[in-house]
Amino acid sequence: MRKYLLIFRLAARDQLIYLPSFLVKNLFFVVLVFVFWSLWRVVFAGRGVIAGLTLVQTLWYLTFTETIELSKGRILGQIQEEVKDGTLTVTLSKPYSYPLFHLARAMGESVVKILPMLAEGLVLGLLMVGPLPGYVRSLPFGIILIVAGLLLTNLWTLLIGLVAFWTEEVSPFYWIMQKFVFIVGGMFIPIDLFPGWLAGVARWLPFAFSAYWPAYTMVSGSREAFLTGLAGAAGYAVILGAGVAALFALGRRRVHAQGG
Repeated sequence: MRKYLLIFRLAARDQLIYLPSFLVKNLFFVVLVFVFWSLWRVVFAGRGVIAGLTLVQTLWYLTFTETIELSKGRILGQIQEEVKDGTLTVTLSKPYSYPLFHLARAMGESVVKILPMLAEGLVLGLLMVGPLPGYVRSLPFGIILIVAGLLLTNLWTLLIGLVAFWTEEVSPFYWIMQKFVFIVGGMFIPIDLFPGWLAGVARWLPFAFSAYWPAYTMVSGSREAFLTGLAGAAGYAVILGAGVAALFALGRRRVHAQGG
């Protein structure tokens, strides 16, 4: 594990160097939160609470889900390019696990991105709707689930990236998965606002543990939500990890080195 911790630290250090560039690229986060604020203040006009959430909680919820989305690693493009340009044969010869290398690298990038994104969301939330009750108390538990959500997101991305062993181009598969997170994962609309039957299903899908449960824990301060989110993320991490291992074992058999 020391190898992967080193990879994690090196990726985190590299991300720190490029952090100003990352923040500039994500200035549209400000625009996105402003759009959310403009939309939801109309929805909440004359209504203090909808499905157990206030306007303040809903906007803060959306800053947390976007923090997860914007903090994910860059696994997909890296694997896709390695397959296309042939450098995959070189990286496979290295003395480490190919999937764990990419996962450790992505998590190193992700954890560095979390705090500045949370800080940006904090400023935007305070300016647009005011303070979130219980924010400081919920923050440590929320960060744990946000990291867990990023782990699931990076595992999903790694799983899809390995499909490049067969198709080379995997972006369409990623777009489909991403839309599931956006919709039934509760990234753009809290699952609490779904029809009852849909909310009952969506809460237990893996996509919800990438977005909904971390954000809902932050805005609700619920200990039960934290434990549910943590248990669900751990369970799905094991399932996705097994899927990654199996897919990589199959895909590696398809790799052929040519040339001299």
